[in-house]
Amino acid sequence: MKRIYIGVSAVICLLALNQSCMAQSNPWNGSWKADPSTYKYDGVSYSVAADGNGFVTTRGGKAQPKVVCDGKPQKTEDTMTTCTKSGTGYAITVTKDGKTTRKAMISLSADGKTRTSKSQIFPPDGPMYTMTSVSTRVSGGPGLSGDWKETKLSSSDDKGVLTIAVKGNTIDFKETDALKPTNAKLDGTPTKFPIGGTASIRMANDHTLDVTYSDDKGVVRRHNTFVLSADGKSITETDTTPDPGASKMVVVLRKN
Repeated sequence: MKRIYIGVSAVICLLALNQSCMAQSNPWNGSWKADPSTYKYDGVSYSVAADGNGFVTTRGGKAQPKVVCDGKPQKTEDTMTTCTKSGTGYAITVTKDGKTTRKAMISLSADGKTRTSKSQIFPPDGPMYTMTSVSTRVSGGPGLSGDWKETKLSSSDDKGVLTIAVKGNTIDFKETDALKPTNAKLDGTPTKFPIGGTASIRMANDHTLDVTYSDDKGVVRRHNTFVLSADGKSITETDTTPDPGASKMVVVLRKN
């Protein structure tokens, strides 16, 4: 009875071409685990000019507004930033509409060659997570002044598992550091992203998935390309961030 049932179900699946049957056979579908040994990161290059009351960071030739570190709130576009000198580094708190969105501690190693920025991020829809950025001095000094190259970037909420479920002309797409899947059309239509902004997902061809992340103002902040291997056993992800904070990350994810 069981064997007959399975056979009939298979025939129905082939004849009806329903979405669930198609989803099971789609080579993109399933969970994909990042292989740490394949991780390559070319981080942003930037310079810092610090003085007695704060610092200015320049990326891609574009200087950001000076962060004044006098312990008083400072307006920066639609946020308020409070910076306090802390040893050889700085403690920073960013708020928006009266709510804390980020707390950061910037510190310098004893030999002055390594800069670490550890940030607590408070998303509007989700739990707090930590982002850690490590940079190596290229030139300059003393202190935080000089040229730097970001060499490592990590997030406490990144589990290293990508999940994909293609359903006809839509997709349930959950990045390795996302709280929940994003359900979107596969034609590049912008869709609200769980941690803010939008994600536009497009199936460029059978083996290439393009994802563009934009902020709430429509400015592109990241572009990801996912390439499925010919044997369907791995995906190569290329994550690029445009100027003024240009960076590139490449990693291979293997089918779980």
